[in-house]
Amino acid sequence: MRRIFFAGVMLLTLWCAVACDDGYDLDDQARDSVTRITTQQSFLKDGYGRYLFLHGANVSGSTKVPTTESPVSYVGKPFPLEEADWNFRMLRDMGFNVLRLLIIWDAIEPDASGQYDEEYLEYLEKVVAKARDYGIYVFLDMHQDIFSHWLRKYYYDRTDQPSMIPDAQPGSEAQPPLNNVIQGDGAPRWVVQDCLPDKNVYSPEWGLPRSMVSDPRNTNDLLAPFFWGLDTFLSIDANRCFATFFAGRQVYPNYKINGKNVQDYLQDSFANAWVQVARRVKYYDNVLGYDIINEPLGLFIMFDVYAFLYREAKVTTNGALSDEQVEDAVDRGIAELEPSGIPPDTAARLKELLLTRANLPRNAADFAAAGMPLDAAADDPYRPDLNGVLALNGNFNRDYLQPFFEKIGAAIQEEDPAAIIIIEPSLGFDDTGGVFGVGSYITPMLAPAGIRQLIYGPHFYTDVYPIVAVYPEPREFTVDEVKLRDYTEGILGAINLAAFSLGNPPVILGEFGTYFNFGGIETAEAMHYAPSAQILDNYYRVLEENMINSTVWNYSPENTETWGDNWNQEDFSVLGPDRKPRGLDAYNRVSPRFTSGRLVSFKYNSPLAYYEPRPGVPTPEREFTMEMMGLETNAPTEIFVPAQQYPDGFYVYLSDGRCAFDNERHILYWYPSDDDPNVNHDIRIRPPYPGYGDTDWNYFFLGDEVMEGAQ
Repeated sequence: MRRIFFAGVMLLTLWCAVACDDGYDLDDQARDSVTRITTQQSFLKDGYGRYLFLHGANVSGSTKVPTTESPVSYVGKPFPLEEADWNFRMLRDMGFNVLRLLIIWDAIEPDASGQYDEEYLEYLEKVVAKARDYGIYVFLDMHQDIFSHWLRKYYYDRTDQPSMIPDAQPGSEAQPPLNNVIQGDGAPRWVVQDCLPDKNVYSPEWGLPRSMVSDPRNTNDLLAPFFWGLDTFLSIDANRCFATFFAGRQVYPNYKINGKNVQDYLQDSFANAWVQVARRVKYYDNVLGYDIINEPLGLFIMFDVYAFLYREAKVTTNGALSDEQVEDAVDRGIAELEPSGIPPDTAARLKELLLTRANLPRNAADFAAAGMPLDAAADDPYRPDLNGVLALNGNFNRDYLQPFFEKIGAAIQEEDPAAIIIIEPSLGFDDTGGVFGVGSYITPMLAPAGIRQLIYGPHFYTDVYPIVAVYPEPREFTVDEVKLRDYTEGILGAINLAAFSLGNPPVILGEFGTYFNFGGIETAEAMHYAPSAQILDNYYRVLEENMINSTVWNYSPENTETWGDNWNQEDFSVLGPDRKPRGLDAYNRVSPRFTSGRLVSFKYNSPLAYYEPRPGVPTPEREFTMEMMGLETNAPTEIFVPAQQYPDGFYVYLSDGRCAFDNERHILYWYPSDDDPNVNHDIRIRPPYPGYGDTDWNYFFLGDEVMEGAQ
């Protein structure tokens, strides 16, 4: 006999501590589901002993740009508090149970070391608290790209679109108005000034093309218009900032601030900024951890080439360098990378970029503008140690990044003893040899000493970035072109360091994603973003097959057709300019949240996947299967079941136990009954297939209604 009733009044099998409490309902279940997470070998576990699986999003790309610059404030990033409920409800309904929440050093400590923006910290705490209300975990990511928002270059982008620059320069026939900008994000302005003491970072000309400034020290050398990602490697100013921050004791041994070497002074400030954040959020059970720094630079090819050229210029009349001398220095710089296995085609492309795009020095004035005056005294504290510069590219992760993680992680743990520390590899050589093919030369980074709980959080992108050009245009893809591409090798290569030398901690793929403006935004919209959705589905297929935690890049409620995510015109946001999800079928998937036994496997048959027809058998679109090993807790297994994918309801097939469904939060609770540790438990979910059915299902859910079948 089958019976229909409302799931909201079903009594659940409760936590052991509150069993048989008749007043306990689905709202209580959702509230109590969120506990502080711990690591156990390569797994994440909650306070009830369940395994946690993370399916999340980065929030958000628009956080990279301050709300206001005068004064500097990031309050309202990623969204105003009055819009928090709308956004968290959207994120929850899209299926995300964790956020990689971007925070910015510039937001925390904008004006000077030790002076914190308490309004921003209060805002940040409220965002974390609100995420808790929606059952969403958060790990905070101290984000940076090209080191700082204050490394930037204005340019004219050859369009008539309104300027996004607050104080755009007046134009002329010879010099059109500057209406766009290449920029970084991360460190405060005062940090950039400390890293570039020869520059006037506070100049009103800062960021203008060099041809428009009264003194070359009043601006920086970022390349624009150009693909911003290469500026990290091809800007000497960016190279110097990273080198000062990570290796100041070696590169600038005589440079001190307040009695400390510049490296220690800046890293102490960075650690204290993290402490301010941890002090605010450590009390919230949904705080998963702290991602210490995003994508730090670990390859200083530009600084290397400058060092070689500096030595040439010192013995050249007036410091003037010929084309032959410049090319020779580039060859020597690239040769420094050869023991690490850089492929010949990569070396050739790098040489071309350095010779045709980078601002390589040709005379004494160029060296002076880069903080390397040829007449600098030997004891000048701002003069770099060239031997120290040339040593940067050898074993950067082990020698510089690992000690940095140890220092910052210890500071966070002292404030929040339950902290999970998340670390990333640097942009540069792969410690495993996965990129350049030779791992034996590199001494790999080890698990940072003293870190009690560790997660490895690498990133991976493919089929994304525009072709390198002066005015890069979006790439073009068709669905058929990308539908059957396999990203397995790339994703597994990205996470390989965890097992290679870090002791096999839990892994989360912290960033992956795709542009949503392939072929131009109008073309993409007309295609309903189909190629982008297909690329995302390719990622998720591999992530599920290998049970890899992940956070997609990104969710931005500020996304617009003109400016994308409002930072370097990137357009990755899964939330579109109409504030509706884009590519929803790719990531709005049935997904486990917590499992009461160890996951063995799970699979969701996306409607975007490729299926071969089978006579008499329906195509298994939107079917989900999962298997777990044993039963380690009486707390329920939780599975997200999106309403979007099951408008006509869904069947549930169980190996054992019973279910209840929270229709508001889209959570299926499963309580397996067989506690034999040698027994595996499995579940299958599928929609009704037209003209096809069977009779061995256990439950059918449609909204708040439930029908029981075979028990």
